[in-house]
Amino acid sequence: MRADRISIEKISCFLRKYYFWILGVIFFLLLCLNAFVYYQYVYLTMNIQPEVADERVEIDGEALNKVIDDINKRGENLNRVKKGSYFNPFTD
Repeated sequence: MRADRISIEKISCFLRKYYFWILGVIFFLLLCLNAFVYYQYVYLTMNIQPEVADERVEIDGEALNKVIDDINKRGENLNRVKKGSYFNPFTD
């Protein structure tokens, strides 16, 4: 076996010796992360005005008419099915 292997005793000794610094670094990193998230999602959204996009949306009239016709056909089919009377096999 190699003599330079890290043992559990060495790890626990290191953690007992430097636990305060390790927790301090973790706390500092979490504090930085929280500051970044606050800046991105709270500060910027409250203080920066949104810009208006000047792009115009063009609608293809033919495609729109096809969609409207399809919706009308489906509505007619639904009304026809609702109005029809069908044989009930569960009654005498």
